[in-house]
Amino acid sequence: MIIKMKILLSVFILPYEIDDLEMLVGRLKDCSYRLDGACQWTLDVTMCLSEDIINWRRSTLPKSYFLEKFQKISTCTDWCDKKFNVSTDIKGVVGQRRRTLNLYSDVDAFVWADADIIFCDELLKYIQDSLFQAAEFGSMFVISPELVRLWDSTWDCLVNENFINEPVGYQATNDPFRDCGVKGRVTLDFVNCGVPGQPKFKFGGGFFTTFSAPLLQRIGIPESFGHYGLEDTFIMWASEKLIQERGEKIYQHKMKNLVVCENYKYRNYNHLTNHLTIYNRKEEFRKMAEKNFKPELAKIT
Repeated sequence: MIIKMKILLSVFILPYEIDDLEMLVGRLKDCSYRLDGACQWTLDVTMCLSEDIINWRRSTLPKSYFLEKFQKISTCTDWCDKKFNVSTDIKGVVGQRRRTLNLYSDVDAFVWADADIIFCDELLKYIQDSLFQAAEFGSMFVISPELVRLWDSTWDCLVNENFINEPVGYQATNDPFRDCGVKGRVTLDFVNCGVPGQPKFKFGGGFFTTFSAPLLQRIGIPESFGHYGLEDTFIMWASEKLIQERGEKIYQHKMKNLVVCENYKYRNYNHLTNHLTIYNRKEEFRKMAEKNFKPELAKIT
């Protein structure tokens, strides 16, 4: 019997991101036709309906609208195992990533994706191929796609060469549908940030960043971080610490010439948010993670 590599793709949305999820699931369906059956995929999506995030009694769009559309979207995922969850306890992406890490103990890799990421039909195939290649160097690793020019130069180690001369902040105005995709021969390259005072690792959690299960299980996602913020930065610094203090072998690779983009330019939720009373708690949640970052990093041994 052939044992397939198991991959868990984790996505979290708030209700007003439901249209992004619909686009994401449609593009994943397109990707599925490129897969060769070498891996077993599971898509785990959680939508938060907590009263702590949205006051439904003061909103003119009811929960039922989002529940029904969520169910409709789930029917389009017939190419893999799937779990579409509605939760009042998972209130942010960190909660979802922690939940899936604890729940799926038998998978080989975790892929984290935000619903507003734009990508090409070849993405899942290249993630599969890269997993098998990266495993030849060791069991603990991160794989990232390439990106366009982002917020500052510390991200340049992940920027595709076609966009390296664009201004900092290019991601906020670019056309993600034009800029994403294959830009040449796709190879698996090592990543080293190379910026003094920074870890050698550099990745954003939601860019279809792929983690080997041994790495995530080794480091974990602290409960004290709560619902949102700094889990990806924590993994970077914890990996650096394990290398420097323990001599552990941890690598970051990138799929050179395979670009994904965040959809800043065409992302607009007004048709939904104008009808919802929303409590934006991201800053509150992030401060909790910031408070607990150093104490949690000190526990990494």
